[in-house]
Amino acid sequence: MSSVQFQFNIPIEQMSKSQQKIADFIVKHAERIPFYTEENIALGAGVSISTVSRFWQAIGYDNLKAFKKQLQDAQLSLTPPAVKIQQVLDQADSNITNLAFQMFDAAAAHLSETKGRLLADQYNLAVSTLTSARHIYVHAPGSAACLGQLLQFRLNRIGIFVQLLAESGHSLHEKLVHAGGEDVVLCFGFVRTSPELSVILEQSQQAGYRTILITDLLVAEMIDQSDIVLHVDRGEREAFHSLVAPMVLVDSLSISITGEHGEEAMHKLQQLHQLRKQYSSILPK
Repeated sequence: MSSVQFQFNIPIEQMSKSQQKIADFIVKHAERIPFYTEENIALGAGVSISTVSRFWQAIGYDNLKAFKKQLQDAQLSLTPPAVKIQQVLDQADSNITNLAFQMFDAAAAHLSETKGRLLADQYNLAVSTLTSARHIYVHAPGSAACLGQLLQFRLNRIGIFVQLLAESGHSLHEKLVHAGGEDVVLCFGFVRTSPELSVILEQSQQAGYRTILITDLLVAEMIDQSDIVLHVDRGEREAFHSLVAPMVLVDSLSISITGEHGEEAMHKLQQLHQLRKQYSSILPK
């Protein structure tokens, strides 16, 4: 799990008893705080909502939103890729087998954390939105490109044509201009909000298309600006980032959407199977 650092302008031991309860709850539930409202925190700490509202100024913040912003800023302090790779190699002690086992264990941890972060209502809404969309557009920049291509491959097989948007630059406009009220734009937003993602989210207000964000961030403006948010874990902020969890999420979405399309999707898959058999001598696997 990601290590989250909190900055209080007064020591916990100098706080009132109610403030200590809130601070203790925050520290013990560090990874979940970005998902919580003041009501969640008040319930967990056993204090009133008004006490939680007053707590932020006591520790040096205007409100809960400002406190979450500090977490976002901490997430954007990046570790160079070479350092991340070297950390993995050092932990494996130059043993290739240990490295493989280490990566498997880390992947299992990312999947477990993602399972805890994934909200059922958001996932179900994502599936229904993608299933009913007229057109699906995907913005998958950088390392997420393979995730966009995987979703495109899975859905194209059942007759759902996915358009991949340009990763960067003004070429993004060429396909985005066609997205309208019956469409959905699915975005992968890792590390920080890019200029391209900002344009996609802003344009959604004018064009009327729905947005789905898959992100490993706990706090970011793009989370608040997106219609549907699916949280994944890719590893600690300063560590090597894995694509295992988001890839499993993409596969899960693909299968769920196939199920929603029912017999129509199964018929397409059967047609694909028959086509392969028919031309197996010409185009072997």
